[in-house]
Amino acid sequence: MGPGRGGPGRSRDPPLHARAPRGRRHSPSWPSAPWVQARRSTECPTAPELPGPGAVPVLQHASWADLPADILGLVVGRIPRADDRARLRSACRAWRAAARAHGRPPPPLPLLVLSDFAFSSFCADGAMTGARRIPLPSREMAVDVRCVGAFQGWLAGVQLNKGRYFGDGRCFLMDAFSRDVIRLPPPSVATHFIDAYSRSLPIANGSGAVHCTVNGAQYVMSFCKVVLSSSPDPGSKCVVAAISVHRSAAKLALWRPGMTSWCVCHGGCISKFSDIALYQGKVYMFSKLTTNLFVFDISEDDSGLMVSRVERCVTELPEVKDSYGQRWNIVEWHEKLLLVVTYLGGAEGWHNICKIGVFEVDLSTKPFRFTEINSLDGDCIFISPCSSNSFRACQYDGVEDDLIYFIDGGLYPAKNAPPFDRFVYSMRDGAMAPFAAEIPEGSLRAHDGSPMNPTWLFPSE
Repeated sequence: MGPGRGGPGRSRDPPLHARAPRGRRHSPSWPSAPWVQARRSTECPTAPELPGPGAVPVLQHASWADLPADILGLVVGRIPRADDRARLRSACRAWRAAARAHGRPPPPLPLLVLSDFAFSSFCADGAMTGARRIPLPSREMAVDVRCVGAFQGWLAGVQLNKGRYFGDGRCFLMDAFSRDVIRLPPPSVATHFIDAYSRSLPIANGSGAVHCTVNGAQYVMSFCKVVLSSSPDPGSKCVVAAISVHRSAAKLALWRPGMTSWCVCHGGCISKFSDIALYQGKVYMFSKLTTNLFVFDISEDDSGLMVSRVERCVTELPEVKDSYGQRWNIVEWHEKLLLVVTYLGGAEGWHNICKIGVFEVDLSTKPFRFTEINSLDGDCIFISPCSSNSFRACQYDGVEDDLIYFIDGGLYPAKNAPPFDRFVYSMRDGAMAPFAAEIPEGSLRAHDGSPMNPTWLFPSE
C-alpha cells in the first residue's frame, strides 16, 4: 500500500493524483479469484484419486498443473511485478515451462535494491513493498558486502577490505535471479606480475590531463557506482566502468572479459565527477566543478581496454532563481541521453527543491546541444545514486507516466549527510509528492549512520 492509502503505520499524505494532474491512467484490470489463487500458490495440487467400486461419485477437479500453457503465458504478461512472476514460475514445473514458452512478456516493474542486497518492489500504484533480502552465494555472503550498481537482472557487488584505508578487496557481478556469479579483478592490489602500461591524455577543448594505467603495480579503490554496457553473458563484449572514491581521491576504472586487472584512470575531470554513464561504447562523465560533460573514448588492444581520448563539452544550462546548487543524473532514454538536473533551494530536503529540469543531449552538434523537454512519451524515470533508467510505464494498466521517482542524495554523500531525498515529480505541472515512505530511513544507512546508496534494478523478464 502506498502513501495515503490508509492502514496502520502508513503515511496520511494524499495520493499524487489528488495534488497533481495524472498522466495517462487506465482502469485496473484485476484477475479473477482463481487466477489470484493460482498466482499465490507455492505448489500445484494434484487431482483427487478416482472413487473405488460402490463409492459415491464426487465432482472431479483437474490439477492446477493442467492449466493451458497459452493462458498461463497471458497471465504472466499481465503480472507487473518481478517477485510475483517468480512466485508463479516456482509453483511447479508445468507453470515454469509454460511461463517461458509463451514468448517474452513485457519487462516487469523495477526493484529497488538496498546496499545490503535487500530489495523492495515498485507497485503499479506507485507504492513500494516491504524489503526482503536477496539470497547470495556462500562465498559472497561476507561481512561488508554492498551493492553498487545494476544492469537488467545483474547486480554489481563489492566487499570492503578489513581496515580503514584498504579499499575494496573483491568485486563481482551476480544474476539476481539465477545467482550466477562473475568475479572481477580486485579493486585494490599491492603487486602485479605483468608489466604496467600507462598513458597520459590531455583533455581536448579543456585543461589538464587524465592518466590511465593497465596492470598497475599498486592501486587502492573503493567503488561507489558500477555501470555495464550490456549483459555479461558468455562471449559478450560487455564493458564495465566503475567510479571509485577512496580517501577523497576519485578514480575511473574500466574492465572487460579477459582482463586480469582494471584500467585505472585519475586526474583532470575525474576528481570532481557528479555522475557517469556508458553509452554507445563511450564513458560520459558530468563534472560538478565545471558543470561540463566529458567524453571518454575507449580503445582495445592486447593489454585490454584503454582510454584513447578525453574531450570536454561545454554545457550551458539555464539558471534558476533562488537556486544555490544543482545535482545531475545521466539517464538513457529511447537510445538518447538525458541530463536530469535538480535545482536545490536554500535548505535541505525535497520540499525546498526549486525545480527539476530534464534536458535531451544532442551529441551530433559541436558543442553538444541541451534541449529541455516536458514529456517522457509514456515513460517514467527512476533515479538513484547507483543506477538510473527510464521505464515504459504505459505497458501496464494503472501505472502513471511522465513521472520521475527520486531516491537520491548524491553519489558520494558525507557520513553526516542528511537523509536521501525521496519524492516523485510530475513533468506535466512540476508538482512533487513524497515517495517510498514504506522504506525505513534506517534501511538506507550503515551501522555507523553513514548513507548507503540504493540502486534501481530493471529485470528483463
